Amino acid sequence: MSKKFTPVFILGLMAVLSSLCTACYYDKEEILYPDLPCDTTRQMSYSSDVVPVLSVNCYNCHSLVNAPIYGEGLVLEGYANLRTYLFENPDVLLNSIKQNGQALAMPRGSTKLDKCSISDIEVWIKQGQKNN
Repeated sequence: MSKKFTPVFILGLMAVLSSLCTACYYDKEEILYPDLPCDTTRQMSYSSDVVPVLSVNCYNCHSLVNAPIYGEGLVLEGYANLRTYLFENPDVLLNSIKQNGQALAMPRGSTKLDKCSISDIEVWIKQGQKNN
């Protein structure tokens, strides 16, 4: 005698299996909600606002270790290095990350930084590039 599965059983099994196949994941808020305004009214912090962006997007090539190999010697890691670079090349970093055609688009081989990350760096520069 063979067992026959009823449509109700099959639908129930499919519901259980589909619920097991879904997973929670996190997306960037800027991607999900691109029209949200960035909070640029606050005092930007080098350690809280700038370093996280640079460490994720720039240090792969422009860290102390990687710059001689991948970053053409340009070191952005560390406040003193970044500040010296910004003093010598005041517009190049922003033009690079804005990918506006006025400098080499960065990060190379990757997507453009989200608008809030770019705004955070731009505002930090305009606020005097404090080591805070």
